[in-house]
Amino acid sequence: MLHVEGLSLAHPERPGDFLLQDISLTANRGEVLGIFGLMGAGRTELLETIFGLHPKATTTAFEVNGRPETIASPNQAIRHGLALAPEDRKSEGLVLGMSVAENTSLACLPRFERFGFIDEAAERQMVEGSVGRFRVKTPSIEQKVRNLSGGNQQKVILGKWLATQPKVVLLDEPTRGIDVQAKEEIYALVHELSDSGLAVIVVSSELPEILAIADRIMVMCEGR
Repeated sequence: MLHVEGLSLAHPERPGDFLLQDISLTANRGEVLGIFGLMGAGRTELLETIFGLHPKATTTAFEVNGRPETIASPNQAIRHGLALAPEDRKSEGLVLGMSVAENTSLACLPRFERFGFIDEAAERQMVEGSVGRFRVKTPSIEQKVRNLSGGNQQKVILGKWLATQPKVVLLDEPTRGIDVQAKEEIYALVHELSDSGLAVIVVSSELPEILAIADRIMVMCEGR
């Protein structure tokens, strides 16, 4: 589903140096690919670069579903079927002042646009389906997402990105800061996604977590 060849990311402050250097990887349909590494190894930068966040500093070739593609922005990444759940869910994954419904539909609003307006009935139907599928514990879909627990916030993020109908899901530390029960639910959802035919890439600094959920593991060290 995704093949990355020779990915390098220039260091923003040291000319001639690299944050990531000559990384190649393949994520297959129905597979959970685990990426393990300690802090500073470049794991987050790798997912961000794949998602088109650093196009001017990047050299690489992408194939998505067997076709060569250019990914020079998150918008292009989404169009090509990629989704990224970032490590910092509060500042990068969610808009805390918005409702569960608004956050869930945020990445796929064009699906509900009719003559310049949002089809609220269709949007609500999708959101309610997502909340049910991911077992989000919330009094209503109008609840502000900041009032949910960390595990339920993470489920809203997963629902938001699954609404874009992706082929490849990139998860950066998906269980950081959530309780044990919520972790088990997230693990089950990861396997549900891979069983449905998606390619899932999971980054984690917890080796037992990677060993438990990944079909195949890559290890990162100092940007390699």
